[in-house]
Amino acid sequence: MRFTVLDAWRGLAALAVALSRFGTEGAIYASPLVTYSYLFVDFFFVLSGFVIAHAYLEKVQDAASLTTFAIRRFGRLWPLHAAMFVLFLLYEAARTLMPGAADGSAPFTGLRAASTILPELGFLSALGFGPTGWNHPSWSISAEFWTYLLFAAICLSFRANFAKGALLVAAVSMAIVVSVSHSGMDVTFAYGIFRCIAGFFVGGVTYLAFIRWSARWTASAGRSTWIETVCVCLAIAFVWFAGRGPVSFAAPLVFAGLVFIFAHERGAVSRLLKGRAPQFLGELSYSIYMVALFVAMVAQKAITIVDGRVGGGHSTSTSEGVFILQLPGPWLNDAATLVYAASVVVFSVITFRLIEAPGRRFFNRLSERRAQAIASPTPLTGITAGE
Repeated sequence: MRFTVLDAWRGLAALAVALSRFGTEGAIYASPLVTYSYLFVDFFFVLSGFVIAHAYLEKVQDAASLTTFAIRRFGRLWPLHAAMFVLFLLYEAARTLMPGAADGSAPFTGLRAASTILPELGFLSALGFGPTGWNHPSWSISAEFWTYLLFAAICLSFRANFAKGALLVAAVSMAIVVSVSHSGMDVTFAYGIFRCIAGFFVGGVTYLAFIRWSARWTASAGRSTWIETVCVCLAIAFVWFAGRGPVSFAAPLVFAGLVFIFAHERGAVSRLLKGRAPQFLGELSYSIYMVALFVAMVAQKAITIVDGRVGGGHSTSTSEGVFILQLPGPWLNDAATLVYAASVVVFSVITFRLIEAPGRRFFNRLSERRAQAIASPTPLTGITAGE
């Protein structure tokens, strides 16, 4: 069973996060849905726990199945992660040749020092070996990979009590996040893995609830439409007003409700999300999430160079060092935002077709060969079957 509506939600959430990477003085960038789109990362974690529980809860039963599971999940994340790191590495190497390169730290220093390369490539940045300054979204990819392994360990150790174990792990992780964060759910390299674990295992329990109650979902199509509409409005209101305050700690529960409702795929909103465009974004969601910062960085550098040569004064930086495009009038800034978003989608098509999908297929084949090798070990030389 494939949850196509949830795929579409993942694509829309990834696009919202991508929009937050490119600052402009337009209405799109100023919207709280974009400003606080970091919360959609918690949606990714909850959804990941839901779909991983659906796909693997009954499959991870021993060391052999754990190995194949780990290979497949590594192959789902690492190829695109590594490819984007290479692009950032090349950009850093070329930065000294760019006009205006002196506006920041020297290449390969600070958070992009050589010592950060191994933690970045080895999914270690979320385990206390960060932060790194390469592709910032990689912190969540690192956290998710290790959370996958924790999921497999719980499957092996507490299968009969998976729900209780998952709830306990989620509660402890959430307590850690609440106790250390001064910016709501916006924790990343430092303690971000606990944010991931909390959302992921809430998602896993949400799947168990879905399995238990889906057969009892008797709402008509019309009633389901109303439920879906209310659910969407509540989720939007939550992101809009939660910001980085204490209310944001409710993100895993809010998004668990969204996932539970739309997993049923019964209402008109679900039918809309099964359309070609939402499904297209859903397919590209991981690529969109991973390439957006690089596209924004290159665009911002190009704008800065052009601005420096023509003296237009069309860009500035906030006190926190965030780039802001200042074209004359909000409509032009919003148009620039849309051009940027289209560029992210186009680049995502390329990375999906050339890197993400082939990489996934390669590691899936590798896991299948590994499973076959475990199931059919090579006989020892000189020993017959009868012996």
